[in-house]
Amino acid sequence: MDNTHKIASFIFCLLFPFWLIAQEVTIKGTVKDQDGLELPGAAIVIKGTNKGIATDGNGAFEIKAHQGDILVFSTIGYAPKEVKVGKERNLNIVLSVDVLQLEGTEVVAVAYGTTDKKSFTGSMATIKAETIQAKQSSDVAKTLEGAVAGVQISTSSGQPGSNSAIRIRGIGSINASSAPLIILDGVPFEGTLNAINNSDIESVNVLKDASSSALYGARGANGVVLITTKSGSKGRLSITLDSKLGFNYRGIPEYDIISSPGEYYETLWSALYNQNRYAQNQADALARTNASQSLINNVGTGYNIYNVADDQVVLSNGKLNPAATIKYSDATTFNQWEKALFNNRVRKEHNLSMTKGTEYNSFYFSFGYLGDEGYNMNTYFNRYATRFSYKGDITSWLKTNASSMITYTEQQGSTEDNGYDNPFAWTRTIAPIYPIYEHDANGNRLSTYDYGITRKFNANTNPVATQRENLNYNRDYYFNQSLSLDATLHKNLTLSANGNFYANFYDVNYFTTPLGGAGKNYGGASTKYKSDNIVLTFNQLLRYNKNWDDYGFEAFLGHETYLKRFGTIEGSKKNFVDPRNSEFNNAAVLSSLTSYSRRYFVEGYFGQINANYKHKYYLSGSLRRDGSSVFAPENRWGTFWSVGASWLLSEEKFLEKAKFIDLIKLKLSYGVQGNDELYLPGSYSRSYVPYMTLYSVSTNGNTPGLVASYKGNRNITWEESGNLNAGVELAFFRNRLTLEADYFVKKTNDLLFNMPLPASTGFTSEPRNVADMLNKGVEFSLAVTPIRTDKVQWTVSVNGLHYKNEITRLPDELREKGLTRGYQTLKEGGSIYDFYMVKWGGVNPTNGDAQFYIKNATTGEYELKGSENYSSDSKQYVGSSIPDLQGGFGTTLSAYNFDLAVQFSYQLGGKFYDYQYAGLMHSGDLGRTWHADIRNRWTPDNTTSDIPRLEFANQKLLSLSDRFMVSSDYLSLRNISVGYTFTRQMVGKLGLTKLRYYLTADNVYLWSYRKGLDPRTSLSGSNTAAVYSPIRTVSMGLTLTF
Repeated sequence: MDNTHKIASFIFCLLFPFWLIAQEVTIKGTVKDQDGLELPGAAIVIKGTNKGIATDGNGAFEIKAHQGDILVFSTIGYAPKEVKVGKERNLNIVLSVDVLQLEGTEVVAVAYGTTDKKSFTGSMATIKAETIQAKQSSDVAKTLEGAVAGVQISTSSGQPGSNSAIRIRGIGSINASSAPLIILDGVPFEGTLNAINNSDIESVNVLKDASSSALYGARGANGVVLITTKSGSKGRLSITLDSKLGFNYRGIPEYDIISSPGEYYETLWSALYNQNRYAQNQADALARTNASQSLINNVGTGYNIYNVADDQVVLSNGKLNPAATIKYSDATTFNQWEKALFNNRVRKEHNLSMTKGTEYNSFYFSFGYLGDEGYNMNTYFNRYATRFSYKGDITSWLKTNASSMITYTEQQGSTEDNGYDNPFAWTRTIAPIYPIYEHDANGNRLSTYDYGITRKFNANTNPVATQRENLNYNRDYYFNQSLSLDATLHKNLTLSANGNFYANFYDVNYFTTPLGGAGKNYGGASTKYKSDNIVLTFNQLLRYNKNWDDYGFEAFLGHETYLKRFGTIEGSKKNFVDPRNSEFNNAAVLSSLTSYSRRYFVEGYFGQINANYKHKYYLSGSLRRDGSSVFAPENRWGTFWSVGASWLLSEEKFLEKAKFIDLIKLKLSYGVQGNDELYLPGSYSRSYVPYMTLYSVSTNGNTPGLVASYKGNRNITWEESGNLNAGVELAFFRNRLTLEADYFVKKTNDLLFNMPLPASTGFTSEPRNVADMLNKGVEFSLAVTPIRTDKVQWTVSVNGLHYKNEITRLPDELREKGLTRGYQTLKEGGSIYDFYMVKWGGVNPTNGDAQFYIKNATTGEYELKGSENYSSDSKQYVGSSIPDLQGGFGTTLSAYNFDLAVQFSYQLGGKFYDYQYAGLMHSGDLGRTWHADIRNRWTPDNTTSDIPRLEFANQKLLSLSDRFMVSSDYLSLRNISVGYTFTRQMVGKLGLTKLRYYLTADNVYLWSYRKGLDPRTSLSGSNTAAVYSPIRTVSMGLTLTF
């Protein structure tokens, strides 16, 4: 062998081991969890490089690596695992759940993006999908009740499909909106929340302070609710079916009313007797005789239900005639209006979803149906909702995300105002002597309804009859389409463009049957209303981020355009030929016809900077410049900003030996936000051009004319709210104990205010920026996990909010007397919900007269006076509807595949004027029944009562006072759910990946001051109308995943 070959052989032998090491090998295998379930989308990365792949839908992978490389296997919620490449070419990797990772790192949605909650300088709360879907509601806002600190939820009606009012940290304005901005997948959402299928929601984030919501500028003054919907996930096709079926019950029982006909007649007799004695000064014997003789005339001719003469029903001793028996054949059921109208009915909900994805694209599709029949006759809410979303890589530097939501809802409701045919007021107040059906002379029930032509209680009306025939029907079509493109211009620079199209087509048909009731006199009536709402939203974001060893920096600039067009047409006709055809071509007389359209736009330019040092010290700042079409061009633009800082004290070296500390975070922020949503006077509809004076068209029959309808003001501009927030976030003992607490101050200046004007001006009011208001308070959320093992976890949580509201400035014209709205008066130094009434002074024990504290015009002192001296000018401050503390508490328990969740909401302090109860403590006229408390009224034998004597038609005894002002305290068992998830080994045999059976109940029970009272119906503290009670729903459900 020559020297050349020797040298070559030597070099080959020398380098051969390095060649072996450098040679790539193919590693295959699967990644599963501890239960043997495949983990699609798990990342496999060669340590120290950017090279990596993700597992497919079956958890399988194939990667090329070099001998000696270290493969890192990881996925969200599991502890990472490292494996060195050796001789083995097939790997079966098992990842364990990482509890700390699950609880310690939380990515949350924020304005125009997402962030790690630890680095967030603002105040927010997050509700996850499992919490939302455990509750049965058509409106996601109801799921927040008692679950989020600082958030009040009020539902004025329990009618299926009804919406809730959301208030974040108190009252935002006087005459402008206090509602938060709703953001759906990054874009302002104009629709009602019942258009969104709760099963499509991944999370709800509530942004409470300026640091978190100031980027929304003009519309973020009252907080922001971010709704993030589900998107596709990597892995094989996964199909989930969730189906539940349940029954609805009345959630709040009726007031304790007198339901006995005999007792009603006796009570009415007592009222008539006292009228004869005290008002007409009749002798005792004569007063008794006249009370017996006039009894039936005061309920309506023909409404003596007993088999004795009219003047013998109640004898002169005030007792029911012992010989009297009810003459109707259906004596036990003739007056059961509540049972005729209200029955247990069905609620059903079915949701189907599919998701599939690869490393480069994924999709999510869902279809949902909700059918809720409520509990009142002929009322229901149906929703059909479908959603599709797709996200994928067009190129290595360009990604797209598209989604489409289509929802159709229809609702048949019932009257809840003060109309005669309101079934809730009817069953509450009608005397128990009036029959549902007519009867012949022998007392036999006929098939015809009794419309009560001579009845004193709401004559010519029968809601059992008309509820089947009347229409209170509306339907909605919702379309929400969005498309976004994300381009990576540089490794640290991205550009995003987003477009969203929203459309809502709404129509209503109110029809009053001519067959009987209120519509009979004019041959029936119908009102039809149609509206269309089109919104286009476009935004562009340029985002830059860069991380160094100790520093992190992120900045973005953005532009947003929001364009809205709203149009309506409304018409009414009456005198219908066919009583069951509500179409206009079936009616003879046109009552009214009108239409109009509105336009609204907002243009915004904004930016934000976020920075951190060593992931311990965080700083953020934002700036937004908005222009709104609501204001005149010279006052259109406003500037809104925020700054925030946080300090992760738990990351400091001096605490590193305190192993029980997981998190100590201090945060502080301040910012200014705007509000442009001014209401029209006496309305909750917004004014789109309050800077313009408006006129309506009138006519004398031939010649058109103009009538002043709205006084504009070119000088008005934004309400501005300065928000200060200081808070702390704590976590100890491996996140077994967590606490978040915030102190906030919100000062709103230049409140948009409809200033009352003298009648001589021809206008009722003028919009001005003339008032200031302050909200300040504290909120907290505390959670404790006493038990956390592989098989058992038990958590208890509680949250609360305490705040004070103060009007700090009013116009000079209102500074002394304030502005009265109903039972409440707005004054400087007081709150927006302060009650001013004449104070109740109890009952005169000698004669049962009502007593009040009346102001002495000479001395200015309040003196105890009888009802004859009552004066409405003697009003005093008697309380506020704002509670001292409100919030919720609950517990969750998971043990050996069983799960249990219980949620309460509560309120302590505050006042409520129980108008419905007051209406049941009347003087005896109009054929109305009483609350059972009337039994304890003053009589010569019961002189210590606090209820005045019962005297027919004496309204002075019932003069408005704080007599019916009660505590608004309540405790609500909001939801209970219990379920069992079958083991994977068991469901695997059925071809499933998950099977869960569960029972759930909502609006389980309410404890309040008195039976029938629900303080949740009104934030302002009064139940002026009888409304649909909240519905208690008990359901069973099944969740299947294939």
